[in-house]
Amino acid sequence: MGQAIAFINPKISTKNVGDYFIEDSVKRLLDFDKERSVEIDPRRPLNPGDIEKINTCDAAVIVGTNLWYTHLAKPGRWMIGIDELRKIKIPFIPLGVGTTQHRNEEDSFKFDSETTALLKEIHSKCNESSARDPRTYETLKSAGINNVKMTGCATLYRSLEPRWVLNKKKTDKVVVTARKGHDENINIIIDELISCGKTPVIAAQKKNDLYCARRRFPGFKQKVKALYEFDIKPYQELVDSSYGAIGWRLHGNMFHLAHGNPTMFFANCSRCLSFSEAFDLPCIYAEDKESIDKKILISAVENFLNADYFSGFKIKYMHYFQEMKNFLEVNGLQHNMG
Repeated sequence: MGQAIAFINPKISTKNVGDYFIEDSVKRLLDFDKERSVEIDPRRPLNPGDIEKINTCDAAVIVGTNLWYTHLAKPGRWMIGIDELRKIKIPFIPLGVGTTQHRNEEDSFKFDSETTALLKEIHSKCNESSARDPRTYETLKSAGINNVKMTGCATLYRSLEPRWVLNKKKTDKVVVTARKGHDENINIIIDELISCGKTPVIAAQKKNDLYCARRRFPGFKQKVKALYEFDIKPYQELVDSSYGAIGWRLHGNMFHLAHGNPTMFFANCSRCLSFSEAFDLPCIYAEDKESIDKKILISAVENFLNADYFSGFKIKYMHYFQEMKNFLEVNGLQHNMG
């Protein structure tokens, strides 16, 4: 019988489909009892009896997303306080949680004193926590939290395979993981994909991402097909039927990468950038509304379609797959990893 897990799950009230990818991946990694496990939304105040529900489980797992802000305790962000954490008697384990840091915060980003105290209380309740990327790992360490391991995100390992193999399918369909604020850059990418005989599909994770499908410049261009649903099944079907993904959405791209699809990352903050650096993948950085030189975008599409840059990634994937597996075992979590 699998363990009873209290999933501390931001997906419950999310406005980002990426949290569905993370939740699905975490639950694929863990061997747990679906009937005895419970779901708790950390972005809302705990209901009466929630702590009692949590304490009936074998462990609580924070379903990693972007949670570690400079100020953590805030409605819609994190609502489990230190006093409530002290009433929880089972291991309380962050799995693949990350920060977001922008270019102007590289040297100044740090947690405030209230957040540091809260994070230390969370980390006192597990043998080891899992950081999504090196920047998050380094920030936690600089805050005095030492029981943290850099593992990457569960989404990357959702295939459960300990070795990564490139899967270049013979299809013209290419996914563009769009982000509002980069619509002009995305238009250039779409134009280049079309000129290469490809059929782009926008995979949106937030409502505003659909703005990128309108093809406003110039006005005579056709709309691009788009997917935007709070349901993982159509995104899985897109992964299975498409060549791969290019764009700005970390978890949307990672979903494709997990199953061997070629992937090209763009970054507007530390999320994609730090992940790409850790896994030896190319990444182009531009803050929201920042134009990228057309030649750079065209070259990125060419590299993406050639897909000859994964030799270093294969080695990094094997290493961090084992790190994730070790992290689960150190915390006594039963799992399905290779």
